[in-house]
Amino acid sequence: MEYKDGSVKLVTKEPKEMILKVTDLCLADRQYLIDYAGAKPDVVLKGDASIPELAYKKPKAFLKKLEKKLSFGESTTLIFDLYETEHFVFAVANGVRVTGVAETAEACWHGMAFQHFEFRENWGSTKQLILIPGKKDLYTELGKIEVTALEKIGEAERAASVQLTWSKVGATSMGVPSEDMEEFNLKERANVFNVDDKKKFCRKFDSFQTHVICGRLFGVQVGGVSSISGSGYFALSTGHAYYKEIQLTKKTETNMISSDYGGDIATKSGFADGSDWPKILKKMVKKGEVKPNLLTTLGIKSANGLSPKSLVTMYSLSCYMQSSQQRIASYAKLVRLINTSAQIPETTELVKIFGFDTIEDFEKNWIEFVTSKDFK
Repeated sequence: MEYKDGSVKLVTKEPKEMILKVTDLCLADRQYLIDYAGAKPDVVLKGDASIPELAYKKPKAFLKKLEKKLSFGESTTLIFDLYETEHFVFAVANGVRVTGVAETAEACWHGMAFQHFEFRENWGSTKQLILIPGKKDLYTELGKIEVTALEKIGEAERAASVQLTWSKVGATSMGVPSEDMEEFNLKERANVFNVDDKKKFCRKFDSFQTHVICGRLFGVQVGGVSSISGSGYFALSTGHAYYKEIQLTKKTETNMISSDYGGDIATKSGFADGSDWPKILKKMVKKGEVKPNLLTTLGIKSANGLSPKSLVTMYSLSCYMQSSQQRIASYAKLVRLINTSAQIPETTELVKIFGFDTIEDFEKNWIEFVTSKDFK
């Protein structure tokens, strides 16, 4: 790749030379030019500012049904039909049609690749398995398999937590048997949906499914975070999932659950009107009922610490960080830093990524955004 005078020269495998304007490149490619081709930082401000997920157009040969089926051990009931797209495999039962969720998944994958130039490399060549049993009894059986698998590898505490929460959540994850990983080229863990409304999977950008898939994609891009990392992973990952859900569907239907070792489970959610979070928070901030605080927001480490106000404030932080081309570029830099260091940077360093000398300056700008017409 060569960059000169606002144009990029690419050489394809054939080989064949192509000349493109920098405005034709996605944000991730423009960030690459800054890091590796000597482009000026303002190159990230050029190009299309539209939402990349909405610009995604599925190819003609988009969804393919596989001849083989996926089964779990010797079970006669856990037998799933398989469909695949470029980056996902969908295992379904009970007549579930995956046309909508498949397009949602690929569109959201496209959006992540548009903003983060290392995402394709981080994703690798394996595919994400999404399990949709379509009936409660099959979902319950999958939970038992996951608990047994965790107990076998000595994860007794985690197995107990899964057993406690499995039936309560709308979606979760489970390990993929090694033989299936190899045969179908799958990642280690599958997303599992506890949803028996089959029609939901026919709809593109269903609210809850969008939340779950975008949360998974964010996890791939960020990678593992060490136990000595600074606070912020829960806030950033949760905020991102809610941000994408609301950006793409104009509402949120997603609640979280919290649990303790005593076995008590509580539902955590934001404001009751899932289509009007910005308007409600805007009024509360203007009245002084809520004051966004970066240290407090990043300090929330689990759903146990959530209130409606804190959850929506967490969402507003992610929304702010991705509210302009410049901020998206800074956000991508932050995510890349977390990925390469396995650490959340200290808050004083985090704000510098967004161009601020102090936390107070960052918070002032964040509050100005929340109370402006741009937060919607």
